Amino acid sequence: MHTKWAIHYSILFSLTIPLTSQAADKWLIATQTEAINTGQKITVEVVKPASVAAWPEKLHLKLSGSGLTEEVELVAAAKQPDDVRHIYAGVPKEKFVGVVRSELSDQASNRLVVIASSDDEISHLEVAATTPGSNPEKLQDAGLPKVVIAQPGEEPPLSANEPIYFIVGSNAERDFDARFQISFKYRPFDPDSAMAQYAPFLSNMYFAYTQTSIWDIGGRSSPFKDTSYRPSLYYKWTTSGRGLMPDEWKAGLEHESNGQAGVDSRSLNIGFVRPIWNIDLANGKRLTLQPKFYDYIEKSDNPDIQKYRGYVDWQARYGREDGLILAGLYRQGTGGYASGQIDMSYPISDKIFARTGTFLHLQLLSGYGETLLEYNQDHDTQLRIGLSVAR
Repeated sequence: MHTKWAIHYSILFSLTIPLTSQAADKWLIATQTEAINTGQKITVEVVKPASVAAWPEKLHLKLSGSGLTEEVELVAAAKQPDDVRHIYAGVPKEKFVGVVRSELSDQASNRLVVIASSDDEISHLEVAATTPGSNPEKLQDAGLPKVVIAQPGEEPPLSANEPIYFIVGSNAERDFDARFQISFKYRPFDPDSAMAQYAPFLSNMYFAYTQTSIWDIGGRSSPFKDTSYRPSLYYKWTTSGRGLMPDEWKAGLEHESNGQAGVDSRSLNIGFVRPIWNIDLANGKRLTLQPKFYDYIEKSDNPDIQKYRGYVDWQARYGREDGLILAGLYRQGTGGYASGQIDMSYPISDKIFARTGTFLHLQLLSGYGETLLEYNQDHDTQLRIGLSVAR
């Protein structure tokens, strides 16, 4: 049975080149076929740098994924649409599953990443790509829908940060209650902005805000039990991800407080660094390991919080973006106290983009510190179920 390659979501990883003149010398490639099977022809649209005068008769496309690597010979089509772009085609022989990376092996080019899946239904999507100095509109045909793959760091200025959900549950210790979380991040300097062009490193800076509340909807007058407010400022960058090196890093500052005064006041400031490893597995699944290491800059409202939280949030995420996702969080305090949280979500909407959609969400939480107010109190295991819109 052949494995269909479906583009569920598209990402473009380009090699980072600091000078615009260097980036303009790269070849631009974009897959033209919406779905292919093993042994089926791949059609690629190519835009050559302006510095290259003649089009080659052949190019070589390097495919890698699932522990396999193959160089596919691409031959120029007999009839070309224009001199700005040329069409090349070739046939891969290896049977790739999961994430497949593609780039030219004999020329410096952008890198495309697609996900191979065995889904029977293929969304009618085509892929275009952009690099500095190129014109993506020349890659588009008027009658076909296109998805423009963003360069590294190109995403909406405002997007989801941590999961966004509303879940409800109860146990023997407490009445019926709800837990909900909203979380977003904002990138103030778009990569194409004048400021980012002058200082490119600014485009990797983010402001984030996460709010988590416990709502005692089963209690009299349905009061809010506690709310945690977490604004943060951090810097994000990607690396080669070779060997044991992380694929991505985040580092920054975060404030957390519950907005209360007097004896109920809780707050802390931390500095953190988060390495992220993305491990691509078979059938489009991915395992993400993303521990968050931090140190307390200020914690006078709760001076012994490290006994219950420790200095690391051990976090992992596993699954497919168009299927079941399982996420886990574990904290081990220096005083021997611990807490754990498991989140399981499954899409119930057809459209999923950039981790957002509609998902059935199940959460299991046990241990100390469900709220910042009760960081040093242990509670019975709590199971809640509901909906999430980002995960």
